[in-house]
Amino acid sequence: MSMICGIHRRTPGPVTGLAAMRAALPGAESATSAAWTDGAAGFGWRGDARLRKDRPGCTPLLDPGPGLAVTASARLDDRSGLCDALDIARGERAALPDSALLLRAYARWGRDCPNHLLGDFAFALWDARRRTLFLARDPVGTRPLLYSLSVDRIVFASDVGAVLAAPGVSDELDEATVAALLAPRPAVLGERTCYRTIRRLPPGHTLTVTQDTVRLDRWWRPENVPAAPTLGDDAVAEAFLALYASAVEDRLRGVGRVGVHLSGGLDSSSVAALATRANRRSGRPLPLTFSWQPPPRDGPNGPAEPAEHALIEAVCTAHGLEPIYCPPDAAGILDYVRRDGTRDLEVNPHEEPVRRAAAGRGVRVLLSGWGGDEGVSFNGRGYEAGLLRRGRFVPLWRFARERSRRPLAAILLRAALPLVWPDAARTLLDLRRGRPPARRRGFAHPGFAQRVRPPPVSALPRSGARETQLHLLRQGHLAERMDGWATSGAQRGIEYAYPLLDRRLLEFALGLPAERYRHGAGHRWLMRHGLRSLLPAEVRLHTSKQDPVRFGAFQAAVAAALPQVRTLLDARSVPPLRSGYLDMPRLRACLDPERHLAAPQYGGLLVALRFLDF
Repeated sequence: MSMICGIHRRTPGPVTGLAAMRAALPGAESATSAAWTDGAAGFGWRGDARLRKDRPGCTPLLDPGPGLAVTASARLDDRSGLCDALDIARGERAALPDSALLLRAYARWGRDCPNHLLGDFAFALWDARRRTLFLARDPVGTRPLLYSLSVDRIVFASDVGAVLAAPGVSDELDEATVAALLAPRPAVLGERTCYRTIRRLPPGHTLTVTQDTVRLDRWWRPENVPAAPTLGDDAVAEAFLALYASAVEDRLRGVGRVGVHLSGGLDSSSVAALATRANRRSGRPLPLTFSWQPPPRDGPNGPAEPAEHALIEAVCTAHGLEPIYCPPDAAGILDYVRRDGTRDLEVNPHEEPVRRAAAGRGVRVLLSGWGGDEGVSFNGRGYEAGLLRRGRFVPLWRFARERSRRPLAAILLRAALPLVWPDAARTLLDLRRGRPPARRRGFAHPGFAQRVRPPPVSALPRSGARETQLHLLRQGHLAERMDGWATSGAQRGIEYAYPLLDRRLLEFALGLPAERYRHGAGHRWLMRHGLRSLLPAEVRLHTSKQDPVRFGAFQAAVAAALPQVRTLLDARSVPPLRSGYLDMPRLRACLDPERHLAAPQYGGLLVALRFLDF
């Protein structure tokens, strides 16, 4: 994964601090770096220019004719179609890096150029003639891009630490964001960061900055995706699978060793199956599969396989793969909580063992099924409430009878209740898991919590599958995880890729009627029907998303790390600087491993420890 940074002076004066920013960019020891400067702008880049053998590297590039320069973290798809639209001769195309195509796209379409791009990208472009800096991010935010804007300049980078490395960027905390982090249910931050002067460029947006103006535009609007033509079940499934296979192949093209997440669920299993099929057909090495679960334990009659292991093994057996299990351990958890959570974007402590194992095996690109639940693997949540709200009582009754032996109760629970209480499903799930909402407590100091309120959280729509799907895409949790994996992956020379978040596949999903997700007696119909030829039936028809083996191993690792955390805190002669924001007596009480195992609350606890920065 390549990382970028840069500075644009909005007032007269030299560009200073670029070298410090470039040095702060995450990257493996083998990563190369490059820089470019002009009188009013300077760009930096760090990454592997040889990651893809089918195209030159995407380092900073200058086109002196129109006076354009670009730095990018990008992998453009459908290069052939883009080159056709840009009238680039066929003999010239292979030698052009993606950064050159970005320059030509901007020269042709200006600020509208992202609409003509497919793939994963975050880039910055300097237009010397217009004295304009242009930043752009792909629809779902697969590549991070943050910035700090002031009257005299704008500083941007792929990483918070690189932005803070620029001289004069304030490290003053944004207390409203801190309040959100330490709330009973830690919030998704969206475009905010923990620093008052640093913001994320939201996915699907561009930022145009001149000496006098700042313009933030949203270029991708999923709510405007048109409805798909009406097709039969098999035709829809075939169209979906063709798009999906293409999305996976685009992320494999020109890459050496590839890894794939494998949990045994529909999303990761289908990515693994399609990647295996594509590599087998092209003669490339089969992907390596990595799972967060611990290895199966041996029982008296051989390996004891809970459902999670059985599903993983079924996928591997069907496609000739070997599972690599990467469970967390206490040392990894301790390392995770000791990283400054205001700077380190990683939000998932499960992933570091996978990165370590993948890097040790030479993996360059790691495919993930992240994002499927918001696209083609959406479960149709809100469908019943939408039928009730629109007065479609006959289809609602028919649907409830197909899915439940008590259709009236099902209508009350899944259609009527969400109309008056949109968060009912989450609250009922908490109660089922023994976590009454009244008992949820964050780790903020009571005085701080009373003085500072977190920003408001956008409410879940009251009804409608489409409305719910759009809400999930805008919520920010997708980009939040990908930001962390991008920066952490870069440190090990690994690039993450997300086939299920391919723009073509997402727009296909958004164009489908809700019935395609809640077809018949099941949910996630499109995936289950479309993957009949790829996945074993026990994987394709498995409906539970619970993975107690993984969570149990993780909870045990956290419990084993907590005494070490307590020892480190007790050894300090003075409290950590940020301890005033936290309810330290409560935090210390939660460091008891027995208490943790009896009532795990690792999410808020780990967030609080990472914020503490001890």
